[in-house]
Parts: sequence; structure tokens; C-alpha cells
Amino acid sequence: MEAATILDLKIHKTSPSELIEYIAEKIKDHQKLRVFHLNVHAFNVAFKDKAFADVINDADLVFCDGFGVKLGARILGKTIGERMTPPDWIDDLCQALAKNGQTIYLLGDEDGIAGRCAERLKEKAKELKVVGAHHGFFNKEGVENDEMIRQINKAKPDVLLVGFGMPLQEKWVAANFEKLDVKIFITVGAMFRWLIKEEKRAPQFLSSNGFEGVWRLFTQPRKVWKRYILEVPYFFFKVIKERMRKRTGAPGNTPQ
Repeated sequence: MEAATILDLKIHKTSPSELIEYIAEKIKDHQKLRVFHLNVHAFNVAFKDKAFADVINDADLVFCDGFGVKLGARILGKTIGERMTPPDWIDDLCQALAKNGQTIYLLGDEDGIAGRCAERLKEKAKELKVVGAHHGFFNKEGVENDEMIRQINKAKPDVLLVGFGMPLQEKWVAANFEKLDVKIFITVGAMFRWLIKEEKRAPQFLSSNGFEGVWRLFTQPRKVWKRYILEVPYFFFKVIKERMRKRTGAPGNTPQ
């Protein structure tokens, strides 16, 4: 799948339907796949954390999960795929998995959230085989992590949804990728609680037009104010700086 590079991070040109088809093919071919996403917050984390940037660039597929990233790509003259946040296409993925007899495991969030989300997914895809659901509050190293790996390997899911929040979820997948008997790893952030309406998403007409961040800023100011007041301007500062560098032909030196 073709990829572009935006501020030293790769991002693939894909759509929800292409992604779902690609995942189904990889499962049938018994291939392992790390599917991550990029939004403005991800870029800001990567600017400061090279280990996280390396994890993103080592992933098998990275899709656009933010209108800010899409606008930044346009400013830089780059073509990337659709903006495709997981809650908008997860039901289609689950229907494809159900049709193919493939299995899924949900890992993350607070106790009970993943289980409730699993029930919600099965309501939309009646034949979906959910082989496990577990909260994300376990020690990501040592004995507890080993036990979590053992439980997942016993279930042998085709798809593992990981919702720890960024960058922990991506780093955990990277650290345990070879240890887990899983084909497809997809990081999903807070998707579990959004699907069960534990945390309310923006109305469709706002989220579809790039204003979900504004909604979250007004409904969860303490939680997200840094992302939208500080991180968004800094991301576009970096984008404009990169555009000017390209125009002047100056050597690249995007700090991480």
C-alpha cells in the first residue's frame, strides 16, 4: 500500500473499505499486521519522543485519523488517504470478520468498558465471534503483562483492538508483537467508551466536517485543552516551517 511522509512520519493512502479488505486478506494469508493511526496529537508526541516516532514508522499500516493531519498534508502538497477514525468503520470491519468466521479481542479502558463494547459490536454484527475482552489497567511489564499475553494467546484472536491511549498502546503493541498469537493489531484510543456512549462524541455533522475537536474542547476542557490550544498551533507551525524549507531548498532538519 502506497505511503506518504509528513514531518518524518509515514502515513498510508487508504480508505475504510480498502483497509477492511486488506485486513481480511492478511488474516487469510496468516500474516501479522500492526495498524496504527495519526492525528495531530500523535505528531506532537512524535516530535518529543523518537521511540514513538520509530514505532509509527515501523508499523505495517498507518492511516489518517484527523482533519488537521489532512490539512497539513495538503499544505505540504502531499496526497494521503481519507480521514477515517475507527468508530466510523469498526462496524463494517466486524461485519466482514463475522462473514469470514474471524475472531476479535478487545483490550483496554476501565474495567467493564471493553466487555460492554463487545456486546455493542455483536449487536451490529450478529455472528461476530468475540473471544475476549479485558480492561487496560494491568502492569505492562513483568508478571501481569506475561499473564495478559497468556490469556490472549489462549484465545488466539484474529484481530486485537488495543485502547490504552497514545503512545502507550502503540509502544505496547510494538514491544509484544512477536510474543502474541494475533494476526491484526489495531490501536483505537478511546473508541470503546465512545461506542457505548460512556463518553459522548460530537454530532455527526460536526465530526464529519472537522469540528470534533471543538466539541471535545467545550465538553471536556480539562482533558483535552492542551491538544487543541497548544498542540494544534504547534503542529501547523511545523507544517509551515517545512513548507518554507522546501520552497527555499534548505536542508531538512525536522527535530523529533
